[in-house]
Amino acid sequence: MKEEQLVTLLEGALGPSKRARGGDEAVFKCPKCNHHKPKLTLNIHTQKHQCWVCGYKGARAIQLLKIAKSPSSFYSKLADIDKQYNFKSLPKAQKKDGPQLPKEFIPLIRQSNSILRKKAISYLEKRGVTKQDMVKYNIGYAEEGELAEMVIIPSYDSNGFLNYWVGRSFEPSAYFKHKLSPTSKDMIGFEMFINWDMPVIICEGAFDAISIKRNAIPLFGKKINQQLYKKLLTAPCKEVYLALDRDALKDAMRYAKELMGYGKKVYLLDLEEKDPSDIGFEGMQHILENAKPLTYSSFMQKKILYQ
Repeated sequence: MKEEQLVTLLEGALGPSKRARGGDEAVFKCPKCNHHKPKLTLNIHTQKHQCWVCGYKGARAIQLLKIAKSPSSFYSKLADIDKQYNFKSLPKAQKKDGPQLPKEFIPLIRQSNSILRKKAISYLEKRGVTKQDMVKYNIGYAEEGELAEMVIIPSYDSNGFLNYWVGRSFEPSAYFKHKLSPTSKDMIGFEMFINWDMPVIICEGAFDAISIKRNAIPLFGKKINQQLYKKLLTAPCKEVYLALDRDALKDAMRYAKELMGYGKKVYLLDLEEKDPSDIGFEGMQHILENAKPLTYSSFMQKKILYQ
């Protein structure tokens, strides 16, 4: 049964569980707060879960694998289990009054012999997106409608609710290369995957964040929105890396100064006119490891440079 397979997989990531509510729930130790007692309950039929100590909750088991920093093999196994759950085109929760995935959205984890599906996967792999990334970010594609021949990358908030999506054409001759969710950008991209106790990396696009892999937040544009900015000010993370091109850095400089005033270490990464998705994971790790935090002196030098 899929439920037993799910519990077995999660026990490999979270440790032993016990059953509750007639066997409908599995109770684990929470990977978010690490409370010494099992306080995180998971409905084995829906995958919705909640910790009754720290309040963390989510809608999909993949969130727990991420928090537990599970090996990539766990994501592949979960993808096979998820197929049995028949999530169809809405594998993660959506708020009724919030953004909605396009009706044409087809998850790439859904097996088919579609030529367009094969083209979408080939396009993503050429851009450095792995099969594990496709599962982790629930990447899909469309075969018809306004988003035909596009990959669709959703973004989810900390509770697993959809908060934005972006489409990118995998057809070289396409007239429209991009499509964006018609909803507000005042949200935090890929928030479901962010650990606010660790350094965060701000970048422009979804492919940039996927390439960086660890704690990367895409802006889906060039400006830091108010919701993200407020979160950066109040979150426990001590370090903020800005992996933006020079046009975006002009707007980010004032945020950098204020973040420094709140005691944050701010790093302006020199990407040499390239995008993180072009540089790749290993190249970005080298840049991150060798970056130096801004001082007020270097800030003024950068400000003059980017004017």
